[in-house]
Amino acid sequence: MKKSSIRGVAAMLVLLVFGCSSEPVSQSDATVINPTLNGAAADASRKEAGSLNGPLFDLALSPNNKILVADVPIGISNSLGVLQFSLPGVTSIAPIGNGVMWASRGGGGQNTMDSGQAIYRVGNGGVNQIANLFLFEEENNPDGQDVDSNPYAVAATNANEALVADAGANDLLRIDNQGNIEVVAVFPNELVSTANVQALVGCPEPIPGFEFLCNVPMMPAQAVPTSVAIGPDGYYYVGELKGFPGPTGASNIWRIAPDASGAMCGSSEDCVKFFSGGFTSIVDLTFGPDGNLYVAELDEQSWFAVEVLQTGMGGNIKMCNMETMEVTTIATGIPLLTAITFDKQGNLWATQNALIPGLAEVVQISY
Repeated sequence: MKKSSIRGVAAMLVLLVFGCSSEPVSQSDATVINPTLNGAAADASRKEAGSLNGPLFDLALSPNNKILVADVPIGISNSLGVLQFSLPGVTSIAPIGNGVMWASRGGGGQNTMDSGQAIYRVGNGGVNQIANLFLFEEENNPDGQDVDSNPYAVAATNANEALVADAGANDLLRIDNQGNIEVVAVFPNELVSTANVQALVGCPEPIPGFEFLCNVPMMPAQAVPTSVAIGPDGYYYVGELKGFPGPTGASNIWRIAPDASGAMCGSSEDCVKFFSGGFTSIVDLTFGPDGNLYVAELDEQSWFAVEVLQTGMGGNIKMCNMETMEVTTIATGIPLLTAITFDKQGNLWATQNALIPGLAEVVQISY
């Protein structure tokens, strides 16, 4: 996300932790997220509240069936909050073997300067930076907008290569273990409705400072790619947060050919919309053992409600059937949802209260 969108993605997520008022769910109680919606519930089998630092930006499953957490202030932890590798600023992790993984580090809200944006190989050999992604953005700037880098999501194509969705640069990068970087795809701006933000700020008599929004029905929004997953078909799937004005139902999911190079999404046959809108503020994608694509939405009122107004209704998890394209909402009202993953038994796990230090936790979702 560039300067034109109020704040960068990392700034949005980090600033949230100081102002949100969501209450933690008692460890002793099963958390019924929405009993009328397919029985969706978060199980009480969870870690003790407070053992993770937070904010939490990602979950991933290790080969030994342990859930790993990108715990931003300290690094890579297990789901009980035990530090595995120190890497402050970590935004995403992608295990590739026992104790070996790719990891990305974001801009920490300082996305227009070199504040440590990079991809790492993490393992027995320590924490090793492979490539400085801010320097790549500064030298290449594939989307042609302001220089802005916020590596937000990483996925491993194999032990020697990873994909990184850069939410600031609006692109998908391919990086090998020698530090070579290739632009896989670039995501475009789109014209979106301002109806959601107008309602949130109270137009026609808005909160002071937001008057300009009341007479603007549409405006361009940046893609802000925040998630990447590799499908059973070998194609890459990327989800958008969608930048200011924080529209609802406007976040796309893109399908990208594995041999794509420099694809301009929307005009290249190598990068097409798998879902044209229909989602709000996507923060994570993962494929389940059933072959379906699961989508995590930060909040159904959009990131703007959470970040700027410190309100919101909670996030959703949706299941997308890859054959019929049917989308089913399987859980709602998850406070400050940022990430999802499956374990080897097919259980779905999610973060909640993920942006609040001391209250962030990892919970199991039954549906």
